[in-house]
Amino acid sequence: MTKDTKSVKVSSRPSSAEATAGRPPVVAVLGHVDHGKTTLLDTIRKAHVAAGEHGGITQHIGAYQIDYKGKNKESRKITFIDTPGHEAFSKIRSRGAQAADIAILVVAADDSVKPQTIESIEQIKAAGIPMVVAINKIDMPGAIIDKVKSDLAKVGVQVEGFGGDVPFVPISAKKGTGIDALLELLFLVADMKGLAGDAKEPFSAIVIEAKVDKFRGTVATLLVKNGTLAGGTSLYEGQKLLGRVRAMMDESGVKVPEALPGKPVEVLGFSMLPSVGAELTAVPRTVATVEVKKTDVRDTNVADFLAAMTKADKKRLKILLKADTSGSLEAVKEALPKDETDIVRSGLGDITEADILEAKATGAVVVGFNVKAGNTIEKFARVEKVIYRIYTIIYELLEEMDDVIDGMEDLLAMERELGKGTIIAEFPFDHDRIAGTKVLSGRLAKGDNVRIMRGEEEVARVRIKSIRQGKNDMTKVETGVECGVLFDRKVDFTLQDAIIAFTTG
Repeated sequence: MTKDTKSVKVSSRPSSAEATAGRPPVVAVLGHVDHGKTTLLDTIRKAHVAAGEHGGITQHIGAYQIDYKGKNKESRKITFIDTPGHEAFSKIRSRGAQAADIAILVVAADDSVKPQTIESIEQIKAAGIPMVVAINKIDMPGAIIDKVKSDLAKVGVQVEGFGGDVPFVPISAKKGTGIDALLELLFLVADMKGLAGDAKEPFSAIVIEAKVDKFRGTVATLLVKNGTLAGGTSLYEGQKLLGRVRAMMDESGVKVPEALPGKPVEVLGFSMLPSVGAELTAVPRTVATVEVKKTDVRDTNVADFLAAMTKADKKRLKILLKADTSGSLEAVKEALPKDETDIVRSGLGDITEADILEAKATGAVVVGFNVKAGNTIEKFARVEKVIYRIYTIIYELLEEMDDVIDGMEDLLAMERELGKGTIIAEFPFDHDRIAGTKVLSGRLAKGDNVRIMRGEEEVARVRIKSIRQGKNDMTKVETGVECGVLFDRKVDFTLQDAIIAFTTG
């Protein structure tokens, strides 16, 4: 181990004297895959987990705390959230939790800025927490620190000495070079931030990880934000009692009697699995009205999404944009009205769960151009109450975005039903499925925007591509008529699903 890491040691258990001390800073480490996030964390805690040498760490609990004796010889604690990248960070944030105080953005000096680097930057900005850049692998052939600085500036991160004030540290996580300087910088940023946390206040904690262990039952890693967690404490998620603390272990597997603010512990005693990112308290808590409203509003269509937005939100539409090629991506970005939209992130490839989580965290809609999203994404988006749209024709994309922007204040009030039908049969047609439909009220017409409803649940929102009655193509069918309806994209409909045509005009 190099000189830089000798002053770092893993803490054992909290002392009662810590109750009056300032809360340790909580740090999340993000960055592109293979840029050295895990190696950095392993070097700091001297565990070498990546090499399979577990050392004093007997189990992974998603977060850990170290003692660090700095230049002034004062021993201070710092907590690291060991997440597998921006997806877990998104998930925690999407549940409304602010788990980290500071983020380390790891960028490899020999590889510079990559797609996941940009995603990580957007996550950190959305979280509204300070960023420290760790330029890693400075010992590798081809390492060019100035190129990293320049590439970061191109994506909106100006580091110190390069036109901005974001602090950075050149390091080699593998050799331990620069680790002390990085930790000193983290404490400096934490001191400037002025962290709150009182061991004597009512208890609250954030769920970092949760799982069911076949030997120990339901266990969860909690990060204490306020108060003191002790054996026997009741744990509530809102008004729901999840269990009581039966035992607590630190990152070394050692039982601890209590956990103070900033301390991560693995907790046993849950009777049901808590939600990752949920805030737990020792007493039942009534959910605030605004939270109830957000939970109840079905953000699965544009109108309902706009209804849930604040007046400040409605001034600009936030978009997470995905496309099939760089050329398509640039074309759509250029065509969108820059004074009325904010692109929180853009990238290539199909829509993923990470995109849905990031959109939820940032209050954005997901827009895809010539990309795909499987059935699992559709269901996931409904659960997370996030809107996503996929287009293959650019003018249709721009028209709908224009409609949303123009009608942000009153789109909900303008929406009205044109007709309703029920699916009574299914017919195969080439590689598509035709919905045999009976019109119950109003009319259904070619080109209508429709919602497919299964009871109270919206299954999909699509457009009617064509309507046939017998062998005849129809433009419109009225109440009482049976017809075959073909949608503009595949829909996982079933018999008895409702088709509701609507307009926002």
